Amino acid sequence: MRKGRWRQTLLCGTLAAMMSLGACAKEDDAKTTAAAASAETTSANATQEQTTAPETSAAVTTEAATTEASTEAPTEAPATEALTQAPTEDPTKVAPTTEAPTTTEEKTTEAPMDFYDKMIADSFIQTGNTARMHKIIEKAKQGEDVTIAYIGGSITEGALATTQEKTYARLSYQYFADTFGIGENVHFLNAGFSGTPSTLGIIRYDRDMLTRGYTTPVTYPDIIFIEFAVNDGDDPTFGEAYESMIRQALNAPNEPAVFLLFSVFESEFNLQDRLMPLGKHYDLPMISIKNAVIPQIHAGNITNREFFARDGYHPMDYGHQIMCDCITYCFDRIAEAEPDASYTMPETTVIGNSFENMTMIDTTTTDPAIVINPGSFTAKDKTSGVFQFDNKREKLGDNWSHTKNSGSESFTMRLNCKSLIMAYKRSNNKSAAGAVEVLVDGEPVKPLISPAFNQKANVARVESYSAGGWNNPWLAIILDEETAADHTIEVKMAEGDEEKEFTIFAFGYTK
Repeated sequence: MRKGRWRQTLLCGTLAAMMSLGACAKEDDAKTTAAAASAETTSANATQEQTTAPETSAAVTTEAATTEASTEAPTEAPATEALTQAPTEDPTKVAPTTEAPTTTEEKTTEAPMDFYDKMIADSFIQTGNTARMHKIIEKAKQGEDVTIAYIGGSITEGALATTQEKTYARLSYQYFADTFGIGENVHFLNAGFSGTPSTLGIIRYDRDMLTRGYTTPVTYPDIIFIEFAVNDGDDPTFGEAYESMIRQALNAPNEPAVFLLFSVFESEFNLQDRLMPLGKHYDLPMISIKNAVIPQIHAGNITNREFFARDGYHPMDYGHQIMCDCITYCFDRIAEAEPDASYTMPETTVIGNSFENMTMIDTTTTDPAIVINPGSFTAKDKTSGVFQFDNKREKLGDNWSHTKNSGSESFTMRLNCKSLIMAYKRSNNKSAAGAVEVLVDGEPVKPLISPAFNQKANVARVESYSAGGWNNPWLAIILDEETAADHTIEVKMAEGDEEKEFTIFAFGYTK
């Protein structure tokens, strides 16, 4: 019987209870510097215009969130179907601009000299348990290899930054390498993927976060940044994929340090209120760009156009520098803190971990236990593109695509699994984009697609057309069971759409 994991009432009740953990923050967080403790910030108001700063701002703590829960989308979302203001075009293909300052020195001369340091301190939430991070710092100082990896959406990928060297990920990596490394022993890995939530992140985690194919044996990253606070409003798992990713990262055999980074949109939307209880539960370092930047915009010390590009989603070079400085502030706080003796992974979960250790399936899969007949889904769709600063790597090029002239034979797959997620393409080409029906063991199912896309009359129909689509991947949960079992999955073009297009980018499954 399918689990009712996606009931928002249950989830909100769980998260509301977890918010009380803010009072139990680590002792080192209570010793936040005077600048951080006196921070003037404001509650998130996703419907407020950003063009004028209010005369006053309310004080807010840098511990657990005290604002209203951000699990609902802002009411001023762009005119798209997406719940969380998802971009309506691929941000990595928009030409970057340089209208904002690109260094902190340029900007701090225009406002009181202490505002910048105060802004950076306000981003700090907690160091979390320091045991793993101290070991990694010592490892770097001794000249041993250390890899820093970043996984997230387009902000992490570097959309609208003028160069890779000016992205927050590269800048913060470089700071760590210069501060703690010796020579070239600190390595960089960027697994940002524009327009995608942690649901796709957990599917592609092993492919993109482990240096498989580059070194033998597999190398696990030592420091991991997870950045999905502005992408996960469309997450069909309501946070369970995010928690599954945290647990999968922490359970790696090399015992990495995991950071949670909360980006923000110009509308002030992010999901840190949903995600911070996870950071508290797993005792992880957390950094809020929202807590840092939004109060300073309200105070008039920086403007929206200086931090954000005109699309309202992505930071400019100056914004990336601010994000980097927030991260390096946390690095320094951890390095200065007394190391904890050890780290113990909690056995309990907050939301769940159904998708931990998910395996990706695409046309490169060779597992003999997975039997695939692509049917009429035999074409290759190249529209997912390449990674912005690694243009030799296709994002989701190993896919199954149905075209106008492909025919009507179903795609089928036999495998043993307890959960199964399908990643498929969304397109704004209304005349060409088709729909499919999904059957499990011969029975039609209603895939869980996203908070904004679930109330459909045709229960087994998955539409690839969306006015806000830009050939970006979207996710549909096909199965989520308590135990693994043998299943036959069938994906067929919906009646009347046999001569339309539909692309299955990949699947992810757990056993």
